[in-house]
Amino acid sequence: MDYLNNTPKSRKNKHLNAYERGQIALLHSEGMSAYAIAKRLGRASNTIRNELKRGTVSQIK
Repeated sequence: MDYLNNTPKSRKNKHLNAYERGQIALLHSEGMSAYAIAKRLGRASNTIRNELKRGTVSQIK
């Protein structure tokens, strides 16, 4: 199964940076939905949901 290593497309936007995590925490505390936060940040809504479920937005200073 070497086909995964030979694909021309790479995954982009793999990680969230500290600023984005802070924005997620702030917008979530204001009552915005994960979908609305994702639209504002230009990320996938599942990424935002996973971040909120994981709870890392409250741990980063």
